[in-house]
Amino acid sequence: METPIHMTPLSLKDSLNDFLVQKRALGYKYNAQEYTLSKFIDFIDGRKPPDKRLSKDAVLEYCGRRASETPKTQANRISDLRQFITYLNVSGYEAYLPQLPRRQKSGYLPYVFTHVEMSSIIAAADSLKKHSRYNCAEVYPVLFRVLYGCGLRVSEAMNLRICDVGLKDCTLIIRDSKFDKSRLVVMDGSLMSVITSFLNEHCKLSSENDYLFKHRDGSRRSNRAVYDCFRELIWKCGIPFRGRGFGPRLHDVRHTFCCHSLKKMSDAGIDMYCALPVLSAYVGHSDITATEKYLRLTEEFYPDVRRKVQLTMPQVYPEVYIHETN
Repeated sequence: METPIHMTPLSLKDSLNDFLVQKRALGYKYNAQEYTLSKFIDFIDGRKPPDKRLSKDAVLEYCGRRASETPKTQANRISDLRQFITYLNVSGYEAYLPQLPRRQKSGYLPYVFTHVEMSSIIAAADSLKKHSRYNCAEVYPVLFRVLYGCGLRVSEAMNLRICDVGLKDCTLIIRDSKFDKSRLVVMDGSLMSVITSFLNEHCKLSSENDYLFKHRDGSRRSNRAVYDCFRELIWKCGIPFRGRGFGPRLHDVRHTFCCHSLKKMSDAGIDMYCALPVLSAYVGHSDITATEKYLRLTEEFYPDVRRKVQLTMPQVYPEVYIHETN
């Protein structure tokens, strides 16, 4: 009878590399997950002595909520770790599998900027002073027009490359965005003129694969840098920031685009039943249910839209019968 061979599990770092290869072979990107899981390994290696078995105490210490971390971010971090630890356990590595924290429903109400507020934000971007080292004054006036004019996620705008701009047909190609979806975004002629001027004035020496809104040295501009500029602009415009978790957030520019678009389509006499799937496809939602919330949000700011919706989509606002009691 042959003696069974007991294989020594790989190191955590080697196991992570194998785990990433497996996930990417299945079609997942796993770029953000690679970063967070590498941080987990650094945390384990930094313990004295390093935890070779990934004990419950070590794992729970890592999973604890951090200062300034939202419940959603914590849950995502733990979810990534659970995937990796499940893989480790199957591979023969003894590790404690943490539970996901109970999901809390977000109470955040999107801030919908008025047309006047959006105009003031863009005007504030136009007034940014030029700097010898940074090209903020050249980039941000165009960037904020694109975010508002196309309803892009900030990461989608930052990932745009010059080759993604269709000068002839006024389009932007959004590649491998959320849910690994790509889409074609049509722009207004006036916005296309702004981008064309920007390309002619500031991107003459750039290659087609360069980022559209790159730093002066050609590197990708971070989402955080855009958010910091946005905070500065709304402060200049007198729009109060109510604190972390209360907004207004940079992502609210996307919410504003959706609400303003629905209002514009309603004013043009377009049936809301037809408008919703068009807007859903344009902004890259996974399904129309993610877009329906904007119909209710638009109605709060533009009450006249409700009357038109009731005529074409009465099921969106069902009647409520109140039973009188003695």
